[in-house]
Amino acid sequence: MNELEHEPRSWWSKNWKWVVPVGGCFTIIVLGILLLGTAIFGFFSSVKSSTGADEILIMAQNNPRVIELLGEPIEKDGFGNYSIKINNGEKTSEVSLPIKGPKSEATLKVKSSGSDYNRVYEVFEIYIEETGELIDLKDSLE
Repeated sequence: MNELEHEPRSWWSKNWKWVVPVGGCFTIIVLGILLLGTAIFGFFSSVKSSTGADEILIMAQNNPRVIELLGEPIEKDGFGNYSIKINNGEKTSEVSLPIKGPKSEATLKVKSSGSDYNRVYEVFEIYIEETGELIDLKDSLE
């Protein structure tokens, strides 16, 4: 008697009919999410850099009065609120950035206008939440 030998089928040969469409759809969904996340991150990074948030944080970190009240190191404590308005080439930006140090927490508020190279600060102040003190840093810019 000549019997046909039956070889066991591999996992791929059993399951390729559902793996290919599901895997392809999953790959497209993951790539779409990554692309969308990259676009959103890029947009918010450009808004943040246009407001000068990093520069004003460095100025606040180097101010002796702020160091005295918050301690060192002073760092961001969240995302903050950023707003930019451009009207006929004139840029106006507003930033509200929560900051913290070892001693206390505060909110850094800045309103500025002009270009990146010729920025005029209308408001540059830090509100210490624990004491309710308001520090005007506009004078330290000059």
